[in-house]
Amino acid sequence: MANPIKDSLAASVAHAFGLMDEFLKLCPEDIWAQRFGGWPIWRQFFHAFNAIDFFLRAENAAETPAPFGANAGNLDGKNSDIPAPGKEAMREYMEAAQKRVDGYLASLNDEALGQLNKGLSARIGREYTHAATIALLASHTMYHLGTCDAALRESGRPGVF
Repeated sequence: MANPIKDSLAASVAHAFGLMDEFLKLCPEDIWAQRFGGWPIWRQFFHAFNAIDFFLRAENAAETPAPFGANAGNLDGKNSDIPAPGKEAMREYMEAAQKRVDGYLASLNDEALGQLNKGLSARIGREYTHAATIALLASHTMYHLGTCDAALRESGRPGVF
């Protein structure tokens, strides 16, 4: 069965993830741990993928433990001295997060897009449909990619856009 609406939304997520992959390839080690936009670049990058658990976790399910230190994925001022993980470890985490998103998207069809994402809705305190969740996956990733891309450009390198 064709799912053109879901497929077009999923393409936005795939595009955002593809740009994040490109950033990871381009980002030199000398700026990976530098602060930009208030946080080390690696934490901006990690946060984009760490948030996937928040967006997709079932209602009342326990938070998936994140690698790289407690609260590393939270941009809240705590643990700001966490050492930067290597880019290969980050790539492995990114790929695992992408697989989780792929599984989520595969579980949906166009008819399901208007249904409530109960877990995210409960955590945020307002209703989010699966369509809104997919849009959030893309837009949240692109927001943090913008900070990462700006760091490349500010350091005199070409960006990913």
